[in-house]
Amino acid sequence: VETAAGMAFGFSRGLLGSFVGKTLGSIVAFTLGRTLLANLVGSKMESNASFALIEESIAENPMLSALIMRYSPFPQLIKNFALSITTPVTFPMFILAISIHGFPFSLLWAALGHDSSLRLRASEAGDTMEANVILNGLLVFVTVFGFGISPALTGWWLAKMSKEKKKE
Repeated sequence: VETAAGMAFGFSRGLLGSFVGKTLGSIVAFTLGRTLLANLVGSKMESNASFALIEESIAENPMLSALIMRYSPFPQLIKNFALSITTPVTFPMFILAISIHGFPFSLLWAALGHDSSLRLRASEAGDTMEANVILNGLLVFVTVFGFGISPALTGWWLAKMSKEKKKE
């Protein structure tokens, strides 16, 4: 969706629209998880062993844990609702975590969409464009981070918390 925004609205407006939309969606989920859906979310999470470890880590270091959680490979819905029922993560802290996590990705996807749009227009006119080396490099980084580093970091985080729990 963020890539499509960059294609349809250009880089700046696509970035603004996609980042604001993604941020507001996360805020709505967090707010619902803190209010109307708190009991439901709590009941779904209470039997999850990983969430119990995450909750303990958040109690010790809420901001760092919220950031690690945001960069984890868990689905966005789980990230938003799980953080909503952890009281040490305040509303401003949540907004900061989603902004630190979300803005670079919104920037990348809007740039990719805009670049794709320019390439499509050039192709329709019979022209070609040189490869965007910076954008290609960023895509490689995001792919390596998303499929390798992020799951490894999350696994290390959960394993570390599990070891600490066993020591108690």
